[in-house]
Amino acid sequence: MKRQWSMIGAIVLFLLVAILSVLNVDRVPINFGFAEVELPLIVIIFGSVLLGALIATLLSTFKIYKDQRNQKQQKDSKRKTRSKSSEKEETPIQKNDKLK
Repeated sequence: MKRQWSMIGAIVLFLLVAILSVLNVDRVPINFGFAEVELPLIVIIFGSVLLGALIATLLSTFKIYKDQRNQKQQKDSKRKTRSKSSEKEETPIQKNDKLK
């Protein structure tokens, strides 16, 4: 169900951007500081949306990778701790052998 809602949200967002873009087809100057370019507003809007989506995807990918790496490190340290504690524990037979 969550996936369906996110798909519906994406479609609604896309339709809003498309309607906004069609209504704003005038050429607009963009000043980059070192150069000025005139582009149709539709290109600027779609470019901004695509750039934002790319940045969000990259950031979430890095966060997922970092979380997976942390989980792996925690599992490894937990496994090492368990193996060390099992080595330290003596069985009753070992305790009896030491007493003799």
